[in-house]
Amino acid sequence: MAVYRYGFVLAMLVVLLTFAMVAPRGGWAPVVTAALEAVTVLAALSRARVRRRLFGLTVTASAVTIGLAVAAAFGGRYQTGVADAFAALLLVLVPVAIASDFRRNLTVTLESVTAAICIYIVLGLLFASLAAAVSAIAGSPYFAGRPSADTSDYVYFSFITLATVGYGDYVPALRVGRALSVLEGLMGQLYLVTVVALVVGNLGLRRR
Repeated sequence: MAVYRYGFVLAMLVVLLTFAMVAPRGGWAPVVTAALEAVTVLAALSRARVRRRLFGLTVTASAVTIGLAVAAAFGGRYQTGVADAFAALLLVLVPVAIASDFRRNLTVTLESVTAAICIYIVLGLLFASLAAAVSAIAGSPYFAGRPSADTSDYVYFSFITLATVGYGDYVPALRVGRALSVLEGLMGQLYLVTVVALVVGNLGLRRR
């Protein structure tokens, strides 16, 4: 496998992450974010060589995600919550496709390391979308002492939780938010000490 296959997906994830952090609040920013996410997911699935039927369903799901983002731009909190939840479901397809791809290739290469990094970034983005969805659907502030939050806040909080940095400037107020934070912190640590460590440690070796 060539390194550039998932290198493109990693580049798209970096673009998506950067835009989500610096995009202005409201307006068409969520629509652009949804479009970038859809392109990234489709790129990952195309490089994972998934079946045409699954790829076709993903194209449809991507179009629905963008459509929901457009509706959320003109709708209320429920539309926003559904759009964020659907975006999280779409992101789930990336690690599933990558895991399926590497089950067919038993050699651990730099491509495997690149794919593992892609999954790590996707986890952060996925939990950010879930947090936004929970807050919108519940109609309550997600963070204690902060009446509102935007995409940048959710992404920032998600990645410092995933990396278990814990600055303490953002604290979830909802019980569901606390549960998601615990789950994300555990997943982040377990992923680094198991999957990433195994991939890097066996670089160049052929797995049984």
